[in-house]
Amino acid sequence: MNMLHTFSGGDNCDSELKERLIATVKKEVKQLMEEAVTKKYIHEESSSVTSLCGAVEACLSHGLRRRALGLFKTSSTTALIQKIAKTCPEADYVSRRLLEIELANECNTIAGKRSCSSSDSIIKPKLLSKGSSSSVTTINTMSSGTSVSAPVVKYLWIRLALYEKRLSKIIEHLVNNANNYYDRDALVADPDFGSILSSLLVA
Repeated sequence: MNMLHTFSGGDNCDSELKERLIATVKKEVKQLMEEAVTKKYIHEESSSVTSLCGAVEACLSHGLRRRALGLFKTSSTTALIQKIAKTCPEADYVSRRLLEIELANECNTIAGKRSCSSSDSIIKPKLLSKGSSSSVTTINTMSSGTSVSAPVVKYLWIRLALYEKRLSKIIEHLVNNANNYYDRDALVADPDFGSILSSLLVA
């Protein structure tokens, strides 16, 4: 889901666009919280998780300067996380987790699930810290059937950061350094909307 295509308009509609992007995140956060209370856990493939990650992706993509990402060939926001990893510990952690998953998937593709079973324990993040009232199942990046290729998980870095309770800090870092990566009218570059987005995603 590319929510940036959902909204259209010129500069006069920019404020409205940002308000609608934030409103979507608010709606998805509320729905996810309600699901956690009702079901006592949130499955990794929950549509609520996917929808929230898509809403966050849309906010982070708004006004993002592609040229600021250099030669990264991955999706724009994934490249952004890799770009800020040197100065943001939370982004560095997520980037390393993504690399672990990528290496484990390559191992699985070459040698099959059995020979890579030792990697399974290092690629499953704890999704909620102790003390939380709800639990979330882990992302299993290994294929469950006989296929040797691992499934593609949408918005993987956002899921990891959300589950590991690091997403808010990453967004906070982006807000504080928005001039390096975003156009000045971007949502993240807006001190009000950027702060709202970060606060919505605090554990």
